[in-house]
Amino acid sequence: MRAIGARSHTILGIFVMEGVLQGLISWLIAIPLSILVSPIAASQLGHLMFGATLDYQYNWTAVFIWLAIVVGISILASIFPARGATQISVRDSLAYA
Repeated sequence: MRAIGARSHTILGIFVMEGVLQGLISWLIAIPLSILVSPIAASQLGHLMFGATLDYQYNWTAVFIWLAIVVGISILASIFPARGATQISVRDSLAYA
């Protein structure tokens, strides 16, 4: 990107947005899976550990708290590689390919 004139903050933004997008997609996939699997897991664990049926209720507040956690981790996980990418010179990046 730097070879075609992109600035460091532009490259950083691209890396971070890609990481956040991957985090959001994983969160969107996890929601329906958790809705389907959680009642079954709660029932099985209740019988296995306590010998009783557990009352199960899906916590929608936790879903949005998890969204904030996923976005935060995605940003942090994307910043460090992005900073490394912005430190590479055009000459080094072209020689690497």
